[in-house]
Amino acid sequence: MNDDQQPNNLVVLQADYLEALRLGSGRAADQVVQQALDSGADAGDVYLDIFQPTAYEIGRLWQLNRFTVAQEHLATAIIERQMGELHPLFRPRHRRPQVVVIGCVPDEQHRVGARMVADFFEADGWTTYYLGAATPIDSFVAMAREMQADLIGLSVQMIYHLPHITAFAAALGCYGLDGIPIMVGGMPFRQQPDLVHTLNVQFSSTNAREAVQQANQRIAVPTTTMAPDVPLLPVASATLDAFRAARDQIIRLAVTHSLTHPAEVAHFGAQATQILTAGFEFMTRMLETAILLQNTTLLEEQLIWANTRQPYDGVPPEHLLHRFQMYAAAIKDVLPAPYAAEVQPYVAWLIARQRQFVDR
Repeated sequence: MNDDQQPNNLVVLQADYLEALRLGSGRAADQVVQQALDSGADAGDVYLDIFQPTAYEIGRLWQLNRFTVAQEHLATAIIERQMGELHPLFRPRHRRPQVVVIGCVPDEQHRVGARMVADFFEADGWTTYYLGAATPIDSFVAMAREMQADLIGLSVQMIYHLPHITAFAAALGCYGLDGIPIMVGGMPFRQQPDLVHTLNVQFSSTNAREAVQQANQRIAVPTTTMAPDVPLLPVASATLDAFRAARDQIIRLAVTHSLTHPAEVAHFGAQATQILTAGFEFMTRMLETAILLQNTTLLEEQLIWANTRQPYDGVPPEHLLHRFQMYAAAIKDVLPAPYAAEVQPYVAWLIARQRQFVDR
């Protein structure tokens, strides 16, 4: 199907989808979604050309008393269930260092739009925290602070909930977070785009794809392409058992080595041992998982996360590299040579990949 045919096809399918939801038929709705995917539409097209206009139309029909509350709830449940099924198709091709926290303002129960936006940000590689419906302001702001958000997304569908946006901005100021940009979305902003200026927020978008585009223009940070998965040789069960049995000893030795480099750990103060132990414990769990799966995908994702987050905690990439090297030395010292030889390729991959973060 060519590009000219697909939009027309999706218009027809959207009408079929609305009828399926009017009848409350999840099976019929599933058939429409499958038809769209079979016709060449991707998951994003289904979100924006089928789910979104249908949700808006259901809201309009409810206002006209042509959709009951029960019908609207059932339709929303079907859409949310299908969004969950399509979510794996939003797997990111790269990772960005930016963090976005998205949710609905207090009292706002209409969460489908916010969920759509969150999925698009996740697909674009942002670290995305989706908080759902009716999120209390204090909890929302605390999450933004804890996760060091680069962007906040607020969803409002009912116009009488707009004052919550002003209250949210004031709460950010109280926490000293008023420098974090706020994007807003929902029916009031589609109908009255100038509300953005009235409420003193940074921007609004008509759909999730546009929201991501605007965010990337406003918060420009280079992306990090995910390295391809590297299959490694299987590790014998006896080796994995030995690694698990020696994990505490390996961690203690790696911590001991780390503590002999005060310039790298002084900023941790009295908590240095505790923090280093927790870091090496997490590393061990991830390494064990990689060995079980015989690939490096999870290690890659965690490295990107660590090199994005840890510098804020006083741990630059070169310190991470040094710790990985000390961990490798601990494995060599603790495990019998045949077992260490099987585990080392995974640690060697970790070290080689970390060098790339140091050198870039």
